[in-house]
Amino acid sequence: MSLDINGKALTTCQVDSAGEAFRLNFESADGQAASLTLPSECLKALLMTLPRLTAQALRAKYRDETLKVVYPVGDWSLHLASDGVHRILTLGTPDGFEVSFALQDDDAAGLAASFGEPQRDTAALLPKMN
Repeated sequence: MSLDINGKALTTCQVDSAGEAFRLNFESADGQAASLTLPSECLKALLMTLPRLTAQALRAKYRDETLKVVYPVGDWSLHLASDGVHRILTLGTPDGFEVSFALQDDDAAGLAASFGEPQRDTAALLPKMN
């Protein structure tokens, strides 16, 4: 039997001093303090899952499959990775959320070229498929 805790609000987050685990502190639906501690290895899976869950919740709530979660860009940086091959593109929001992507030369060149193209109907643009 699994333990099911209904949360009301996320309150704080913590990483242990060794970087081995993290804790999500929240208020449970009954008003009690609760927490979930996981090993740091779970962070990547969590980061990959949360955007998908957010999109699913948004689309289910508004019954509109075209809705997307969109964040304003506050700042960005582009630098060469330590491997000397990839470029690291980091996008950040004004409130401090950041995400980084490793780009190969052809990806970076394609992205740069797309910014030089005249604006067109974005509905006609298709995502790059690998």
